Amino acid sequence: MKKTQKLAWIPSFVVAALSTAAFAMQDAPVAKPAVLTPPTVTATPLPSAASVLEKSVAAIGGKDAWSKLKSIEIKGSMDIPAAGIKGPLTARSLAPNKMVTVMEMPGFGTVRTGFDGTTAWSIDPSGGPRLLEGVEKDMLARESVFLKDLDLAKHWDSIETTDQADFGGVACWKLSAKRGEQTATLWFEKDSGLARGSEMVVETQMGKIPVVSTIVEYRAFGDVKIGTRTETSQMGQKMISIIDSVTFDTVDAKDLDLPLEIKALLEPEPAEDEDEVEAPAVKTPVAAPATAPATPPVAPAAKP
Repeated sequence: MKKTQKLAWIPSFVVAALSTAAFAMQDAPVAKPAVLTPPTVTATPLPSAASVLEKSVAAIGGKDAWSKLKSIEIKGSMDIPAAGIKGPLTARSLAPNKMVTVMEMPGFGTVRTGFDGTTAWSIDPSGGPRLLEGVEKDMLARESVFLKDLDLAKHWDSIETTDQADFGGVACWKLSAKRGEQTATLWFEKDSGLARGSEMVVETQMGKIPVVSTIVEYRAFGDVKIGTRTETSQMGQKMISIIDSVTFDTVDAKDLDLPLEIKALLEPEPAEDEDEVEAPAVKTPVAAPATAPATPPVAPAAKP
């Protein structure tokens, strides 16, 4: 997809900084020929995180457009070029915070993850059914919030603009976010305001893995805009997710019910002695003391 070029967005505070620098140079004393004074460089002020996030919301369609939606179904594909693996991907989300993602990976099997508002879970050929806890659960719970992109700051303890740099070949603002022990770097395009990616450490069964995601392309679907090509690098491999179609307000709540394998994990384990209940002790009647047989009476001896 050809990227549409737009006029560069220049914030008013940048223009003000340039004007101030130019004015100051007019009154600067003339330097002596023998002394070379380096020019004064005025650093460009960084925008607040709140302003960057506000522009990002407008870039994807705005709060009003997104708030009208109740569910979304996405169909596409997941590709791992180095491994020669490519398969279909389906994701269903339902407001306020339910989600199920299904990936078919040829040669590996089906990978399913989900969150029903309370329970975070995963099922895959290598790990089987699992209940996610700790950082894994927190991350999936946050990603399952249907309107999370409208108020990203709400899902972090702190978030601030820390720098400006190119990310994925695009001039971006760099935001640093933190929640508990988890940290992330978020990148937003200066020009359009669109989110361009993130860098974070993800907690998995294999341990902590650094992950870098880059949103390469966006498309408009109705009144909203969604990233349709995301390239993710982790463990030296690149994964490419592509969205082909998006459908709104057709997801049935039953589609997001917990799988039977997960429900089984939530059932309380039987007590250890439940199957081996000891029968109440039966009192054995105490035997009566043995009675000696009666001695037959001895007849008196006959008199001679």
